Amino acid sequence: MTIGAQSRPGDAAPRLGWHMVPLVFAECRPVVLVMFALRFVAGASLGAPGGWIALDARAWLVVVVGVLSWTAVTAAVYLYNGIADMPGDRLNGSRRPLASGRLPLRIAVIWCAGFAVVGILLGATLGVWFTASVIASLLIGWWYSAGRFAATKHVWSAALVIGLGGILTYTAGLHAAGGILSPQTLAIAVLLSLWMSVAGNTKDLGDIVGDREAGRRTLPVMVGMRPASWLVSAACVLVGLAGFAIPSLAGRLVAGCFVLAGAAMLAMTARGRDLGSKRMMYAVFMVSQLAANLVIVAMA
Repeated sequence: MTIGAQSRPGDAAPRLGWHMVPLVFAECRPVVLVMFALRFVAGASLGAPGGWIALDARAWLVVVVGVLSWTAVTAAVYLYNGIADMPGDRLNGSRRPLASGRLPLRIAVIWCAGFAVVGILLGATLGVWFTASVIASLLIGWWYSAGRFAATKHVWSAALVIGLGGILTYTAGLHAAGGILSPQTLAIAVLLSLWMSVAGNTKDLGDIVGDREAGRRTLPVMVGMRPASWLVSAACVLVGLAGFAIPSLAGRLVAGCFVLAGAAMLAMTARGRDLGSKRMMYAVFMVSQLAANLVIVAMA
């Protein structure tokens, strides 16, 4: 009976995990994957000589392969983050597939390794520099989540890793499009990445319980949810205002997006006291990122 049960036609699929593909991608956070792909494309648009219209077929192919490589690497990084954060996510009541138990850990590990390999192999077709960027992105992602030395343990190290990941994404896109890193281009990439480092703290506002249990010294854990909301909101406005120092029109439009987003966060902090408003602040962060990167792409 046991042998017969093991040989049933439908058993192979669960062992391979193919029926788990939707849950795997849900754990990778599709919105984040799209955002990283957009950041890569924004970096490519900053470096595209003569704009998108001037790119030939080969250049377009390089950019497309670069996006696919970077998306695969990002998927590996976020799957690993879900694996590492599973205990804390459960304490925080997360409904993501790993934390809720719908996605088995073994399947997540297999897919995480697969995404990393695919990202490296695709990146290798674009040359040594791009391959090094891919590997650096994986290492940064590992540092963000790994063990007791994880960057998420402290505010400064988490902000540093997020900022480095942003700059690496924009410069990788720029390199794929054959661009040159000018001072103005670097300034815009730094502004976009600094915004990620500062406004990214909004994702921790509703996770105090699990983060404290995991030993993380996030801003809300250190000072409390409401003071953290005020600090993040004020810092967001300052980052946006600083962006107006960039002389290019694109830089000023990006800065405008960030000032509006920071002002919205300040308004929500002043009026909102529940967790819903904190989640809305994270939504504002993501929308502002979307808008800023679309501005960069549209102006290429």
